[in-house]
Amino acid sequence: MEPKIILRYRSGSKQGQVEEFPLKNYRSLTIGRDAACEITLDAEHDDLVSRMHCKIDVHLGPSPSYRLLDLESRNGTFVARQRIQGEVTLSPGDIIQLGPGGPEIEFDAHPRPATVAKATRLATEVSPSFAAAAVAPPPPAPLVPSAVVAPSAVVGSPGGLGKATVERMIADSQRKSRTWQFVAIAVVLLSIAGVGAFALIQHNLFGGAAEMASAIAQRNTDSVVFFEVGWKIVDIESGRQLYHVAMPNKMVGDSGEEGPLVPGAPPFLPIFLVTGDGLEPMLSTDDGGGNYRAVGGSHSGSGFVVSKDGFLLTNRHVAAAWQTRYQFPYPVGVALELDGELNVRKLTPVGSGNFPAWIPADAKVVTSGAFGSGNFRVIQKAISGKTIEGRNDYLDVTFARNRVRIPGKLARVSDQIDVAMVKIDIPRALTSLELHDNYERINSGDEVLVLGYPSASPVVVGAVMSQDGLRRGSEAKVIPDPTLSVGNIGRVIRGSVGNNEGAYSLFGDVYQLTVNSTGPGNSGGPVFDKRGRVIGIFTSGTTGDTKITFAVPIRYGMELMGTQRVM
Repeated sequence: MEPKIILRYRSGSKQGQVEEFPLKNYRSLTIGRDAACEITLDAEHDDLVSRMHCKIDVHLGPSPSYRLLDLESRNGTFVARQRIQGEVTLSPGDIIQLGPGGPEIEFDAHPRPATVAKATRLATEVSPSFAAAAVAPPPPAPLVPSAVVAPSAVVGSPGGLGKATVERMIADSQRKSRTWQFVAIAVVLLSIAGVGAFALIQHNLFGGAAEMASAIAQRNTDSVVFFEVGWKIVDIESGRQLYHVAMPNKMVGDSGEEGPLVPGAPPFLPIFLVTGDGLEPMLSTDDGGGNYRAVGGSHSGSGFVVSKDGFLLTNRHVAAAWQTRYQFPYPVGVALELDGELNVRKLTPVGSGNFPAWIPADAKVVTSGAFGSGNFRVIQKAISGKTIEGRNDYLDVTFARNRVRIPGKLARVSDQIDVAMVKIDIPRALTSLELHDNYERINSGDEVLVLGYPSASPVVVGAVMSQDGLRRGSEAKVIPDPTLSVGNIGRVIRGSVGNNEGAYSLFGDVYQLTVNSTGPGNSGGPVFDKRGRVIGIFTSGTTGDTKITFAVPIRYGMELMGTQRVM
């Protein structure tokens, strides 16, 4: 019998509807008005519901258990008319309400756990003795967190809670009461023994940050993907691939002897034109008889699932590399200065440290065939349309611990920051990560966790033996396994909003991280907060002695998931 979650809508825009969610396809269900939620409510009529209101997590075992987590919703999440704080355990028959007076959803599971008793039949009358007991003042109750429902609050509840639910709530109350007593003891010891004693007590009581990080990683690993990308740029006018023009590394001396222009350099040197804006690579639609290098490359990266129908977020420099800075694959080149008639005025060797910070999509100089005034084009950046376009020869997506590559398609690219969206087509519903835009509330020191596929991490290779009679043999494939890195927000850098003096960051809108155990290949991976919500997209890092890494705020990824007016 296939286990599944059953939700019956008792009120709201979906009143009377029933939805079923097989556990083989879902490990969590996010409820809200956002289109990225697995359970989407009407954005106009269910206006008490937040965009990301609450979430049901499935915990597998001999018998599945279910937890309901409020996602800092504006109007709160209620179970049996009691507002919850944090996470509570759900039982079949519990009524979830999204805000006071908001939509009500009856939770059920199939098959029901054996420990769940049949719902109690309601009597048509209330006995005098019970009525007296119901209105009698309850005895003083111990101090407990607000997430716990006191037994006295259950008696008059219209939710129809059964005995098993009441016993569970009492047990939760006692357990959490003991937890708060331990916390009080820990605070006293802190004042006596200092921070060291408190850290030890915290680790013993709550398991420490490492265990929390492990749980977040295990829950989200299946939604973090590995990218393999190969790309190039194309001249739209001719439809041909573009190459970087090179010249022979030769010169004729005053005595007529021929020698290398740059001793020890390769036989061909890439040409950079001297323009009013600096150096610009000279491009051609011709490959120079195999002596010109194609502009493009291949790389790997990371990403993550943001919708059950196959949309993924990653970095722009992973999925659309032609829209970011190009790394020239040469040790040395030549700077060519021309006069008004395109005659050579000056030729100067230039080292890789002086190569320009060049964006392939912004190329300005293109030639066709042999160099000459008749086929030399200076490209002006157009407001509409494109003259140079990038293309992915392959954009393959692989899920964690899988070997099958899934072709991806570039769906959207941010025009202001290092974020892109990719779409894959797969029949089965995917599990999306929970996104949380905390841009206005994030602070230095907040804990973060990063998942991804840094290229420095040793790879696992699997041998695949063909079972196809028309293609015999075997091949080796990388089996991606994500790396977990833990750190903090080192600094919040605001690029778009200045202070009263008008100061702003030239680096852009980023979170500076103290996560230094990762690097290239992790680009595009999710950055989680301590509750397992994605708050950023890992983007880059420094390469000097002091290593600093950066993440793009998740709000820029969420912008690609919809449309936004700018006027």
